[in-house]
Order: sequence, then C-alpha cells, then structure tokens
Amino acid sequence: MIPDKKHNPDKANTVKSDVAAEWTAAWRKQCPDNCKAFLIPAVDLIEVLNEMGILGNKAAAKAQKKASKNKLDVRAYMAIGSEDGGPVEERLLIVGTQEIDGVYRDIINGKIDGKSAGLSDGPSSGIYDVTSPCPPVCDNNSPLI
Repeated sequence: MIPDKKHNPDKANTVKSDVAAEWTAAWRKQCPDNCKAFLIPAVDLIEVLNEMGILGNKAAAKAQKKASKNKLDVRAYMAIGSEDGGPVEERLLIVGTQEIDGVYRDIINGKIDGKSAGLSDGPSSGIYDVTSPCPPVCDNNSPLI
C-alpha cells in the first residue's frame, strides 16, 4: 500500500485517526443494526501465525505469554471508506487493545484514553487498514464462502 493523504506517513499500512473515525462512522450510518467491531484474542492471532509458519513454536509461545501477561487483544472495526477517490469499500480497521479494569481499551497514537500506553516502538496511529474485501479477493474453493 502506498501512503496517501488518508494514511499515516510514518507507517504505510496505518490510517490517520480522523480518517478512521470517518470510515467507522460511515459504517455505523449505513449499517446501524450491524455490529461495530470484534474483539480478537491476540493469543489466537499468534496461533494462526504459528500455524502458517510465520512464527516458530518458541517465538509464538513467548508472544502468547506476553499477550496474556499484559492483557493484550486486537479489535477489528467495521468501516466503509475510499482511498484517493477510489471505490468506496468495506474495510476492517485493526487496533491493539489492553485490558484495564475489565474493559479492553483501544491503543491509538500510542495512547490509551489519552495516556501513554508504553507499548509502541515508533510513531504510528496504531490503526491498521491491511485488509482486502471478499469479493473480489476471495478463495472460491473455501468451505466458508
């Protein structure tokens, strides 16, 4: 993905927080009775990466332990938006979260509720737009289609 005015220039796959807010608001307006987001256990995502061979067993075990210890999960927001005047598409915006007092709080711009999360290693909105909708990017042989 090439950075454009909607994406954070520091990391090409991140979306500026104001643009992400517009895209999620568009989803809620067009789909008011649908869910807004999904909370995904980080340990499950790590397991998928391990299963794919991206993370070895030791690295996956270490990452899962860290995610569990620090109460880290991922939230995927439903969104609708357009990049650079392209087609308006359904999107999935992904943010990290940390559980605080029983609520998984979004980590945006390295902060949770305006306070430093102390978890990030560089500048980024922390809002990732790394998905491609199906259709057109589908596995037509999948039993899930």
